[in-house]
Amino acid sequence: MYPLGMIRSLAVAASLVVLAVPATASAASFTVSPEKRCYSSNETVALNGSGFTPNGGVTITRDGTVLGSLTVFPDGAFGGTLTLAQNSGKRTKTYTATDDANPTLTASTQITVSSVRVSLAPSTGPPGRLMSIRAHGFTTGKTLWAHVIKGASKRNLKIGALSGACGRIKTSRRLLPRNAAVGVYTIKFDTFRRYKRTRPVRDRYTITVVRG
Repeated sequence: MYPLGMIRSLAVAASLVVLAVPATASAASFTVSPEKRCYSSNETVALNGSGFTPNGGVTITRDGTVLGSLTVFPDGAFGGTLTLAQNSGKRTKTYTATDDANPTLTASTQITVSSVRVSLAPSTGPPGRLMSIRAHGFTTGKTLWAHVIKGASKRNLKIGALSGACGRIKTSRRLLPRNAAVGVYTIKFDTFRRYKRTRPVRDRYTITVVRG
């Protein structure tokens, strides 16, 4: 029994959303929560600012590129959410909030964002072959998990502990048993022990096993 091959897919998105609840007023500032040394692509963070013109607005930019605007509340604070995006590698980006009424009033924060990727090798061979696994960008947990799905059947496989701020790992594992049945298997990777269909997929492969 030999797999015909593997197909990899990864979705990346970015968006800015206004929050309806005002942040706490303080000296002019712009912060992100949760605070982490590295974030993964498609991870959502909360934006909080204070010390801006009450009842006005702020424009949010990333390295000079306008992302959108947020409303400033009567106490001079604003709040919003941002979905981060990075297609490859990792990059430290500067996010700036500029007061619309007084453009000289600004505050900035830096965010390091990593792309999310899993590489498997070799790409062909017996279904139970030992595979080299390289992954990075898994910043939402301490352990990488693979969820092996075939129809209604699901199996959760622990890949190993992630290292570094940007969640990296290099290891070897058998993703399918040597006697894997003929069919299409979807391998989904994330940092959660249990698979949930509604949870956003971080990275995945499709492996097809045929009878030789």
